[in-house]
Amino acid sequence: MNLRTHVQEMVEHGKLDEIDMLLGVEPRAVRYLVSLTYRTEPEVRRVACRGVALAARYHPDLVQQVVRRLIWAMNDESGTNALTAPEVVKAIADERPEVLLPLVPDLARLAADEGLKDGLAGVLQTVAGSFPGAVGRGIQDSLNKRFRKNSKRGKKHGKCGCGQ
Repeated sequence: MNLRTHVQEMVEHGKLDEIDMLLGVEPRAVRYLVSLTYRTEPEVRRVACRGVALAARYHPDLVQQVVRRLIWAMNDESGTNALTAPEVVKAIADERPEVLLPLVPDLARLAADEGLKDGLAGVLQTVAGSFPGAVGRGIQDSLNKRFRKNSKRGKKHGKCGCGQ
């Protein structure tokens, strides 16, 4: 059985312990897990997202690259369907928030998008809550300013914030 089929079967059967063991020795499994996060079945998506998050234990740089690609996919300019990206990033935040720390500015910028706001705000709250002290407070202050600024724009001038 090839690796793709093996990963797919483990995900479809919810075998997270086996996925975790495989990830320890086979970083290529991450690409197949990411592809399964686009599936329509919620349970398959959930297990695949969790698998990507587990990969951060063994391959943090690889998972950080995955998140960078997801960030690009969430940009309007990419033209990509990234509806499941916040779910993947949230699973990573729950498992290994430190992997996301260098990406907080990009995630905060994307969280201002109405379609991504709910999913990414939760991610950023998780990351901020994982770092006591100045780092966590800095993230939280930045989020508060960003969302307060955007909500004022929305009330005053609609989505554009043009001032006219």
